[in-house]
Amino acid sequence: LWGVFEGLKYARRLGYDVVELNVDSMVVKQALNSGLAGNLSGQALVKNIRRLLDLTWEVTVKHSYRVANACADALANIGCSLDYNTVFYDAPPIHIRHLLEADALGITTPRLIPL
Repeated sequence: LWGVFEGLKYARRLGYDVVELNVDSMVVKQALNSGLAGNLSGQALVKNIRRLLDLTWEVTVKHSYRVANACADALANIGCSLDYNTVFYDAPPIHIRHLLEADALGITTPRLIPL
């Protein structure tokens, strides 16, 4: 939720009018669409995100599996180790360049789903 909040604030500051927000958690997607979170601290954050979503811009919230967006997942994992700091990159971090190259080449990772 913090990543969603900070990312939306940043997109807003950059002046984007149309944003596609991809989250890898169905629980987060449902909380954002319904406005309800499972606990009080999450509820306050969801309310702040909903305020951003209700501004005059078009934000579509979608669910994407982690394997479908490995670069975003890797950056999110980096973000988990940053405490409360926000980092902006001018170039991709060295340890995710291989993921970007694979994406550019159209290399995919199959996802096994039990039946």
